[in-house]
Amino acid sequence: MGQRRRGLTGTTGLMARIALVAVALGIAPAALAPGIAEAPASASRAAGGDTAAQRYEWGRMMWDFAWEFGESLDSPPYRGQDITSGRWVERTTGTGRAVKYGGGVEFHSALVRKGTDDPDFGTSTLTLEDQPAKRGRWEIKERSYRYEQSKRDYGFLLQLVPADPADDDCGAHDLTIARLSPGDDRVSVGVNAGTSTWGRTLSGYRQHGTHYAFAVEVTARRITWFINGRAVASTDAAAALPSVPMTVRMTLLGHGTAEMNKSVVKIDWVRHYDLKRGLRPPDGATLEKRALDPSC
Repeated sequence: MGQRRRGLTGTTGLMARIALVAVALGIAPAALAPGIAEAPASASRAAGGDTAAQRYEWGRMMWDFAWEFGESLDSPPYRGQDITSGRWVERTTGTGRAVKYGGGVEFHSALVRKGTDDPDFGTSTLTLEDQPAKRGRWEIKERSYRYEQSKRDYGFLLQLVPADPADDDCGAHDLTIARLSPGDDRVSVGVNAGTSTWGRTLSGYRQHGTHYAFAVEVTARRITWFINGRAVASTDAAAALPSVPMTVRMTLLGHGTAEMNKSVVKIDWVRHYDLKRGLRPPDGATLEKRALDPSC
């Protein structure tokens, strides 16, 4: 570390100095050179990690909702570059509730108690307000539990939806970060764009207590989906890219008044990153394009 090599000038010298400082500080060189990092390096350099943010070195968070210090659903994010605004709004059409619980937020289909016969029906949602973004990276840590098996299974949706209610067009431009069920091992991802939809269903993701980090990266040219740090799907269809600022919506999805299997979905944290740093992920599986007929 004490020796210095002569003749390092221009970009080569800059990168060498950045690397030396990064080693001394214990951080990635990209974090010290955002102007260079905006053109991400190849994913062949990707590190390990259970999240996309770790594997692809997304850097500092714009915001992080983790509910670890007694925050309510009305509280802004507790850390990140933008912690002045943001709150979650709950809506329900049945017995379900979204509640602050321990170090996270939980969706309860109803009163969760062993042996209870209380009904479980309807849909519950949490929508993030006052944190819109058209481009960026979003990542959510989730696990689910199913406590009955004789009735219908709930679905659970992690989405980006238009942040302005005036842009809500019955789901015609929603992006699905992940769609799953506590009683299944399949995860679906996709995006809607007017009369077209792109999607794919992936198998082998067993629920009931298993932790998953679901993420999506939306750039000016491509959308990439991740599960536990691995790129699982992508599309470069220009029409699929969001045209308005988006926000996070989480939904425990029932079937009207139909009785459902008692379930709980736990969200440990919800995070957002910009695109200034990080490695370029590989292409994931190609999405299938189909016709879409959105309806409210």
